[in-house]
Amino acid sequence: MKTEKIFLPTVLVSPEKALFFGRRFRKIAAGIKNFSLNVEHSLLEAGINIPAIDYISAGIFVTLLMMAMLFGVSMMLALVAMKQVGALTTQFLGILLVLIFVVPFVYFLYFINYPKLVAEKRKALIDEKVVFAIREVMIKVGSGVPVFNAILDVANGDYGIVSAEFKETVEEIESGISQEQALLRLSARVPSQSLRRSVDILVNAIKSGSDVHGTLELINDMLIKKQQSDMRAYSAELTPLSMAYMLVSVVLPSLGMSVFLILGSLAKTFNTLYIVYLIPPFLLIFEIFFMGMVGNRRPAVGV
Repeated sequence: MKTEKIFLPTVLVSPEKALFFGRRFRKIAAGIKNFSLNVEHSLLEAGINIPAIDYISAGIFVTLLMMAMLFGVSMMLALVAMKQVGALTTQFLGILLVLIFVVPFVYFLYFINYPKLVAEKRKALIDEKVVFAIREVMIKVGSGVPVFNAILDVANGDYGIVSAEFKETVEEIESGISQEQALLRLSARVPSQSLRRSVDILVNAIKSGSDVHGTLELINDMLIKKQQSDMRAYSAELTPLSMAYMLVSVVLPSLGMSVFLILGSLAKTFNTLYIVYLIPPFLLIFEIFFMGMVGNRRPAVGV
């Protein structure tokens, strides 16, 4: 999906400036692109209409800019420490090196993988609406409406990213591209396997001259069964996950406190207060991690 405004995970500068100044690093970006062959495909699926080399170049520029800023901050901290203490400890130097080199490197890895994250979000949003969109096309075609008009109705409908992708397909057809070719382009750029397979089957039915309505009906049934199967698999995974949650968040803290209290009574040098203070932060981190894991594993369904 083409958008007018550029959305990139840039810091310190705007995405437009990052793309402009990043052109100086196109040669380096070309070498990185050879090791990251999926960047171009991820950008396409994410709807980021930027060449892969330009995207990587922008990431290199922003990373170097961040490194320079952190280097300046580190030098200021080093001067303050020298005035206060008179010398720099090994631990302090290690922290400065992490700030200067490790933090920008981690950011660059995030920048490179950002299109994949966007594509995953788009995939979930598409999977939620794809069944209803295909069903509308099926009903319209079954009532005698041409495939193009049915696609146009979906493009003007309220199906989120699915409507936006079909709208782009309609624009391509109106610009002179054949209907089959525009649908194949749609299949190539969407991250959803369900929509991709549905469009491919539809194109094959149009090319072969077979019953399009019957094909769409089969596609609709296939999508519904797939989403139902995904939900059953997800519900089956929740049972061991809930057992693990009860074990870590309920059983271990209660039994662990009992064991540590007994140990503390036997060994006077063992201070159980440290354990008491560590349990709440541990449980909080575990709760956040567990909720995120369960939420990410939930399949995106619309039935």
